[in-house]
Amino acid sequence: MANARIVNTPSQAIPQSGTTHAQITVGSSSAALSASLTLAADTTHVLVQFNNANARVTFDGSTAATSTRGFLYVDGTPAYWTRQMFNSARAIRTASTDVVVEVQQLNFL
Repeated sequence: MANARIVNTPSQAIPQSGTTHAQITVGSSSAALSASLTLAADTTHVLVQFNNANARVTFDGSTAATSTRGFLYVDGTPAYWTRQMFNSARAIRTASTDVVVEVQQLNFL
């Protein structure tokens, strides 16, 4: 199949074998999520959920997220990201409460 690695929907992704559920705490300084979690070599996508408070995230790998800059993830928001998005993501909390990012590594069927 020429396009066998294309994942069109989250239902085509399954938990990555050999990885465990992880949590990353996002605080008051913009930080790369990948600094807290190195993805397994075969991980193609990541399922994340932002809990406890709102966060902002940038995806260019260099621009710092701030309380007013970046994509807003409201408390409880899940997201389905590619490996590249996760490795480029920089996050910060928007208020005084730390955000806990739930992370599950995925692979395509």
